[in-house]
Amino acid sequence: MKLEFLGKALFSLIKISLPWLFVVLVIALITWQYPSYKKGMHSVQKSDRETVLIPGLSAKQTEHLIELAEPSLTNSFEWAKDLRNALEAHHLELSHENICAMIAVISQESSFAANPRTSGLSVKAIQALAEKLVKIPQLGHRNARSLVTWLKHKPNVRNSYWNRFRNAKTERELDLTYRKMISDNLSLHGKPDKLLQDNALLRGIIEDNNEIDTIGSMQIAISFAVQVEQQRLRRPLKLDEIWAIRDRMYTRKGGMYYGALLLLGYDVGYDKKLYRFADFNAGRFASRNAAFQTTVAELLGKPLTADGDLLIYDPQGKPVPTISNSEQAINETVQKYRLGLTAEEIRNDLLQEKQVDFNRTRTYRAITQHYQKLTGKRAPTAIVPNIVLHSEKITRTMTTEKFTNTVNKRYQRCMGKQ
Repeated sequence: MKLEFLGKALFSLIKISLPWLFVVLVIALITWQYPSYKKGMHSVQKSDRETVLIPGLSAKQTEHLIELAEPSLTNSFEWAKDLRNALEAHHLELSHENICAMIAVISQESSFAANPRTSGLSVKAIQALAEKLVKIPQLGHRNARSLVTWLKHKPNVRNSYWNRFRNAKTERELDLTYRKMISDNLSLHGKPDKLLQDNALLRGIIEDNNEIDTIGSMQIAISFAVQVEQQRLRRPLKLDEIWAIRDRMYTRKGGMYYGALLLLGYDVGYDKKLYRFADFNAGRFASRNAAFQTTVAELLGKPLTADGDLLIYDPQGKPVPTISNSEQAINETVQKYRLGLTAEEIRNDLLQEKQVDFNRTRTYRAITQHYQKLTGKRAPTAIVPNIVLHSEKITRTMTTEKFTNTVNKRYQRCMGKQ
């Protein structure tokens, strides 16, 4: 009986203690797992900042690379987020290479300034602008001298357009002064708006004469951004739409959006980022085209500037009928070696020089293959173009080669190779 009673008592004790034992075990398990749980929660809380779920470098890692390039920058994390967003917008990899390429160019072009500072236009530059503006008949000036006088007195002597140009501190201030002058005197926001907006020739003249033609942290040509949007919308842009693009490009997001597309958003087949940096400065496929020019010059035995342009282009970037030195040299090379192409066929092929498919044209293949047959070595596929750069913003001698090498050094540092 005693054993039976003892067994019942023990069973009752276990029954009563079991819930409490379970609670103790749960508490012990939570205590044991808490450090890992806390670390995991911390990562989730930081996922906004580090975007760890997206492949490639995180925003925090990108911020670190930006800080290495520009130690004095105070908003590096905001730049990091917008840089990554710019790459994602064009479905570009968030790789170490792509992010470092962007950082290298931005650092070189603006030291991470969305609206870079620049000195006001010089007297010489404003006079040159006046010489251009007399081409706009709607302004009502017959010569540059009368237009200069007008610039110094309108809208009033103290706050004249001339003084605004001279005293501007940033490129956007210069841009807005020009736009203000145009809108004030062509009634951009009045009844004649439709004539101005619909007049493609007048719209082209106004944009061509704006001295601020490269914009923002990556100094992207406004013509490139306009071309991108026109292709997207499948129609020409109105003047106010072009000016809206300009305003967007003075922001972190806008400047890098078009910059990422220009730098990385095209297939090219280069084995080094170096040539992308050269193309960024000289135009897409300029490095490949410069190598082709070098090949032609060697076959022909005559000097030929390797500037990356095989044709001549107007201010809107459209090829003109005039035969360039490069086209003439290519024609002569084809005739010299009897490569079986007509001038018309060559011209049609050269019209593809801004596309990756130019490599597949009969002209490109005939000349490069003949070069290999004649010399026993492959024709070069890319070289840095030979161009001297000219701009009101450039205060010292600058070439595409110098720009390319400087950016490439920044890129190598970012990649940890220096």
